[in-house]
Amino acid sequence: MLRRILRWMLRALATVVVLFVIAVVVDYFTHRVPSNAVVEIKLTGTVVERGSTNWLGALRGSDQTALDNVRNAIHNAERDPRIVGLAIKVIDPEMEMAQAQEIADAIAGFAKKGKWTTAYIETAGEFAPGNLAYMVASAAQEVSMMPQGELNLVGMGMREIFVRGTLDWIGVRPDLYAIGQYKTAANMFLYKDMTPAQREADTALLQNLYSQLTARIAAQRHLEGPALSTLINQAPLSADEGVRARLLDRLEYEDQFDDRVKHHGGKTHQTVDYTSYVRPRVFGLHSGGRIAVVYGTGEIDRGRGGYDPLTSPGGASMGSDTMVEAFQQVRDDDSIKAVIFRVDSPGGSVVASELIRREVELTARKKPLVVSMSGYAASGGYWVSTPASKIIADPGTITGSIGVLGGKFNVAPALAKLGVTTDGIYQGDNVNMFDSFTDFTPTQAAMLRDKLLGEVYKQFVQRVAHSRHLSVDQVQKVAQGRVWTGQQALSFKLVDQLGDFDAALKEAKTQAKLPLDQPVELVSLPRQPGLVEQLVGAGGVDSRATINGVLGRMVAPWLALLRAQRIQSGAAGMLYCGHLPFVR
Repeated sequence: MLRRILRWMLRALATVVVLFVIAVVVDYFTHRVPSNAVVEIKLTGTVVERGSTNWLGALRGSDQTALDNVRNAIHNAERDPRIVGLAIKVIDPEMEMAQAQEIADAIAGFAKKGKWTTAYIETAGEFAPGNLAYMVASAAQEVSMMPQGELNLVGMGMREIFVRGTLDWIGVRPDLYAIGQYKTAANMFLYKDMTPAQREADTALLQNLYSQLTARIAAQRHLEGPALSTLINQAPLSADEGVRARLLDRLEYEDQFDDRVKHHGGKTHQTVDYTSYVRPRVFGLHSGGRIAVVYGTGEIDRGRGGYDPLTSPGGASMGSDTMVEAFQQVRDDDSIKAVIFRVDSPGGSVVASELIRREVELTARKKPLVVSMSGYAASGGYWVSTPASKIIADPGTITGSIGVLGGKFNVAPALAKLGVTTDGIYQGDNVNMFDSFTDFTPTQAAMLRDKLLGEVYKQFVQRVAHSRHLSVDQVQKVAQGRVWTGQQALSFKLVDQLGDFDAALKEAKTQAKLPLDQPVELVSLPRQPGLVEQLVGAGGVDSRATINGVLGRMVAPWLALLRAQRIQSGAAGMLYCGHLPFVR
């Protein structure tokens, strides 16, 4: 018996040793990079904040680009003596202004290390604007495009869709209220065109984003501002016209681009795909400390959150339960020296936002905590950011929207057209206050505006004033539900610094007293869901299942209507910014 046990143990030990050796060999060969290599990055599909770590997420994300992988690949390649160049392929990516700015900054930073960069773009838009795709490509030292590509630098516009007429036609009465004259998320249901306040705010937002776009492209292509403005007013441009205007360096097909990269500078180069280049080593060692990166992505909801393509912008939802667990894990882990809270959210539930904010506050009391704002950190997305020791935003981040809205939709008239009627018995003067088959009474409407929404707005302003070391009057001047770019928010002291994720990492290292030149292990939270969780839609997946183009703009109001129904699930309403991405 003893001999059999010993033989079994020896066999098990031998199996473990063999598997270990195989893992070491595979790990070595999959991470082997030859000298004079070029990292190739393909930007395609929707740009998401972080990549998936399991096969189902990878399968669903095959048409996505993970921003964390792009960033890590470029920064690792900067320090890697085996890497001499960076080849960027821009193939119709869908991204937010702030994300495009971060990628462009990383490309430019790579070139500052004395290494070469080149970009290929199939087309900067196809019967659609191509602003951001071109802006990213133009960050490289040279840009090429296929001969039939379009250069659609046609400027920027913002179109709001209003469905009040449709609601009147089908018999649905919106009974919605907002605190803050610029809190316009519900306007699409209340009006048939822009209010003066909405037009004022949207115009200022658009002008600032447009100036950021043109200034960056002009600087990257070494053009004068007026000359670029003239080209934009002449666009769309053909590929040939783009070369003559010095917006492009050459015309070539992708296979020709690949061949040129492999023989760039008269030398032979092997290309390395960035996804394999940044894949973690099985036996990687991290001696420089650990910093947690907590991703808060999507609409803020109570519960677990997760994959929610219908009722959450971008298809991801930030669940309060999931975020609470993540921050508790950070506080309990003594090996984590600092925290970066990466926020990309237009807001959502007041209750869920406050649950998350409280955990951020408790974590910030124990460890350095820096907020890094991505595409959005508005309304509830700004609420949850307030406890940070420092808030860093990209110039193009959509932030602010310090305001609150709430209410309901009365569907009784619509159902009556179908012959559906209702009746009920009630006890309590306000028991039907949030009933979808009645209007608010004048008393109930006053209670909603003054007591529920008014109190939340007052708390919001006070929290911002306290955390930003401003007076209530100072906050009131930039609140009222007004949406700002990160660049504008800096001038109002709503953020501390303009910068990308790397700026936040540098600040986190500084506050944690870690050497700036020393690599650290970044621990991503919340943990990504397993197979079963993804199938049932839980766990906080960063997946943006967006509908693009004209169809997307037509469907967006009705998806917003589904989101608006959630207003009725919480008496305090929503901290929500209704601006959808419009920069292309």
